[in-house]
Amino acid sequence: MRKLISVIHFLLCAGVCVTSEVITRRGQEGGSTSIECPYDQGWETYTKYFYKGIWAHRVPVIQSNQPSSWTSNGRYSLYDDRERRVFTVIISNLTLQDTDTYWCLIGGWGFDPNTEVKITVDRAPSPPPLPAPPLTPKSFSFTSRPLHSVTHPSTIITMVTG
Repeated sequence: MRKLISVIHFLLCAGVCVTSEVITRRGQEGGSTSIECPYDQGWETYTKYFYKGIWAHRVPVIQSNQPSSWTSNGRYSLYDDRERRVFTVIISNLTLQDTDTYWCLIGGWGFDPNTEVKITVDRAPSPPPLPAPPLTPKSFSFTSRPLHSVTHPSTIITMVTG
């Protein structure tokens, strides 16, 4: 029976449960991003979830445990501000594999409000090449040797090479 309810819920949610708003975020590899998931009055006491993946194959990455406190799960952190009616998810140390569809979801009975989130992670730019060190006298080795002039045999010329 529970499976049947889940299937019915899935079919209904395929077109009804998804809000029209899509939150988009763009981050850089190694950085972090913050997603604010607002919700309506009446949902304050329900568990808040953040899922990754397309709707039919989504997997939970974090859920709220305590109101008004941060919950962490690896690189994911979630805070439910019940007074403002918004829960915030922070993903730190972004990787290219974090580029995906996510869902802000509130667990309840029947209709579960949710919002689609699209996150794109850009490759971090390559660091610029290190500048050449400044030239100093210690950078060179000097060799000097006496040369005799062909045209003036008594003249000694010193040649310095570096």
